[in-house]
Amino acid sequence: MRHVMPSRRIRLPAFAKATLRFIVRNVIVPLWLTLRLIAYVRVGWLIKFCGLVAFAAVLSPAFFRIAWTYYTSRRVKRDILYGSSPRNRLDLYLPEGCHYDASAVDDKSGTSPGTAGGDANDAGDESGGRPVIVFVTGGMWIIGYKAWGALLSLTLMKQGFIVASLDYRNFPQGTVGDMTQDVSNGIGWVAKRARSFGGDAKKIFVVGQSAGAHLASSAILRQAEYETSLGGSVIDYGTAVARWSPRDLAGFVGISGVYAPDDRALAEHFNRKGLHKEVFWSIMEAGYSGARAEEALPRASPCAMLRDIPGVASSLPAVLLCHGNADGSAPPSESARFAEALRAAGSQARSIIHWFPYDRVRVVNAVP
Repeated sequence: MRHVMPSRRIRLPAFAKATLRFIVRNVIVPLWLTLRLIAYVRVGWLIKFCGLVAFAAVLSPAFFRIAWTYYTSRRVKRDILYGSSPRNRLDLYLPEGCHYDASAVDDKSGTSPGTAGGDANDAGDESGGRPVIVFVTGGMWIIGYKAWGALLSLTLMKQGFIVASLDYRNFPQGTVGDMTQDVSNGIGWVAKRARSFGGDAKKIFVVGQSAGAHLASSAILRQAEYETSLGGSVIDYGTAVARWSPRDLAGFVGISGVYAPDDRALAEHFNRKGLHKEVFWSIMEAGYSGARAEEALPRASPCAMLRDIPGVASSLPAVLLCHGNADGSAPPSESARFAEALRAAGSQARSIIHWFPYDRVRVVNAVP
């Protein structure tokens, strides 16, 4: 009878596992994604990249100062996991008096000992905590990164706000559906644990910039859609993520956002700027549709969601839209179009403020 030797698992020391994870995360995965992205590279991209490098070099003294604070400040908690997907990490900016200890937070309740029934870390006002901002950075859905929000987050932190700057999967690692789910998971994580780091769960604002405004508004609208379809029940986006409702948010702020990717003029605008239509369609999960790609784009359009999903506007928080009239990346008409879509859908948001142009403010009531 043939004797079969039992298989043995190779057990690596802890430092070896940590080193291997670091190499995979910071070397192998970025290299693999870069090789995938090369297939989409055009000459125009290379020219714009060189211009971006030159611009960064001119501003490098200011960048170094921000980077130094970002990496050395004890008030900045970096790379906190909020989900199980790649790049599901966030940076937490905590003003004086607020603290976060992941090991002391119960994953089911989202609270740490002493915060469930009393003041959260004795921080904030009489309501029991500081206002919280969930910030979603832009980056054309390709180069978004949580550290891009460091300057804004540090500034808001000094004013007494808690800021959670989210990272999310970029293209080609993920498409718009993956990115929207990541952002929704991040909002849920913050909503569940706000009190554990000194925040007020009733004062959570979601702020998105450029592509981040598109993803944040999409996440809120999709969550509102699921909640509406279930008759008001709050649903979960993932097993490890908190349940959250758009109704519980204090507000949404969109800065220079994109809200109508199904608009042919927007696709042409991005095409002229170097984001070619084939790439844009692939990001928006319409690339597989071939000649009918434009018919698939409304699924990724917040304006179309407001138009096509009955009753979704009733679940939305207050909305503030900010856009400069000289914005050459995201057309100012995008914010105006989203404002009109909110009004047409019967949004109960108090008002929408649209900076157009810089020297005056136009207020558009969201209630018909």
